[in-house]
Formats: sequence, structure tokens, C-alpha cells
Amino acid sequence: MRLLLLFALFTCSLTLVLSIYPGLLNGFVVFVAIALLWLILIGWVAISTLQAWRNQSSMRPVIAIALMLAISYGLLKFYVPRRVAFAFSRPAFEQWLAAHPEKLPEGRELNSKLGIYQVEDYFAGDGDDHYFRTYHHGDGLGPDTVSYGFAYQPNLKQSPLGAAGYKLHPLEGKWYWFIASNDW
Repeated sequence: MRLLLLFALFTCSLTLVLSIYPGLLNGFVVFVAIALLWLILIGWVAISTLQAWRNQSSMRPVIAIALMLAISYGLLKFYVPRRVAFAFSRPAFEQWLAAHPEKLPEGRELNSKLGIYQVEDYFAGDGDDHYFRTYHHGDGLGPDTVSYGFAYQPNLKQSPLGAAGYKLHPLEGKWYWFIASNDW
């Protein structure tokens, strides 16, 4: 049961740490690896629960694991790790914006570290919207790209990275994290 508890702690911790980076859990390889870990964990918990119930032994470890899973789910559902990590990194993003007031609608390759995030590219929209792409991957079998990152005062309808599947999730103040695809 101790091994199961350690495996649950590892799986939950790994998932929470990776969730800090927008889109990383959506990449195919990481998604498959994390899904496999979670399937093993859920199966193992189910088998252990049945064994503990059958043998009339203590259910405390199973309850502890169930609580760990529920807390991890809640933290992931409300993007708590990402919000906390971005709160620490936000000053670096704001300093970069203050130091680079020029608008670059065609994009600019950054490959810079802003806080804990490795920012690939910077894009500016038509208005006062600013986008920092931190991760991207292919969109299935086609040539389309799904981009993830952070946006300051984003356009609510579209981004310079594409409008398909464009979603904004509030972080704090005028900062959001986004998903966008160039599959117009």
C-alpha cells in the first residue's frame, strides 16, 4: 500500500507541475504518458480498494489516495498551479512589455525566459493586445498549429495566432492564458 501511495503522489505531483505550462499536457507524447500513469493509478487504487474491503483491513491509505486525487483534480480544474506560477512570472512579462512598446503584428521570435516560462514568440494584435507563445504543437495530421501561451489585454474574438479553437482563460487583471489554432 505504501508503494501505491508513493505512485499516487508521484503521478499527482507530475501532473500538477506539468500543468503550469499551457498546452504541455495537450502534446501527444506527454498526454499519452500522463494518461497511462493515471490509468495505472486508477486501476491500482480500484484493486487495492477491493482487496482492503475483502480482507476487512484499514481503508485509510485508500481514503488518503482518494483525497489526494480529488484535491489534484480541483487544483487542475481551476488552474491553480498555473495561476500561482504566472503570478510569480508576471513581473517579467510586464517588464518585457514596458521595454518593448513597439507593435509587431507579424510576430517576433523571442526564445527568452520570462519568469519560469520559456517564451518562443511574441505577437501583437491590431489593438492593445499582446501574445506570448510558450508552446505549440501540430494539430493532428494537417499542417495546422495549435499555440498556447499568455495574453495581455487580448482580443476576445481572434488572435494573431489564429481564430480556430481560440479560447481565453482569465489569470489575473488583464492577463489571460490562451489556446489558438491557425486552422482558419
